Amino acid sequence: MDARFLLETPRDRMVEAAVAGMRASGLAGAGINQVIAASGAPKGSLYHYFPGGKLQLAQEALEHFGQERCRALESALAGAAPPDQKIKRLFGALAKGLVREDFRLGCAVAGVSLDLDDDAAALAPVCAAQLALWADTIAAALLPLAPARRLALGRFTVTAFEGALVQARALRSAEPVLEAGELVAGLVRHELETS
Repeated sequence: MDARFLLETPRDRMVEAAVAGMRASGLAGAGINQVIAASGAPKGSLYHYFPGGKLQLAQEALEHFGQERCRALESALAGAAPPDQKIKRLFGALAKGLVREDFRLGCAVAGVSLDLDDDAAALAPVCAAQLALWADTIAAALLPLAPARRLALGRFTVTAFEGALVQARALRSAEPVLEAGELVAGLVRHELETS
């Protein structure tokens, strides 16, 4: 048995498996059979741990992924560097992650957002909340800009990264992410110089 299975509960493994599936294939990657197989959890246990079924599992997986990404953002944006350098460092870290994962994994939140239909509409606010959390986290690193400007730049940074991520996966190259990082850092630098 995989050693990580000894350290986590079946419920934790199901959440992690759903995150991995959503990062690779959107909401379809978090199918019940895929999650059970990838997690090694006992068959039939999904509804024990997630009485709301696939949507509850997807919601919790998105929230878990969102919190993990928020911690990664906080780490990349920490320190006393100027905000534009923090942004450049952030995109550099994201590019390294893509290379490490061989461009196979994207953003679970973006993947699910693109898959939303009437059956999964309840996940839209969950996705929106994660995107807002990331934008707020980035905005906090953009002092001394005014709060409204920081938030707008935080949202733009998330938008730029998500678009660059799509291109990076398609091209199997980190270049779009690094290029987006340079451009966003330049915009932040301009905002700082003119504020």
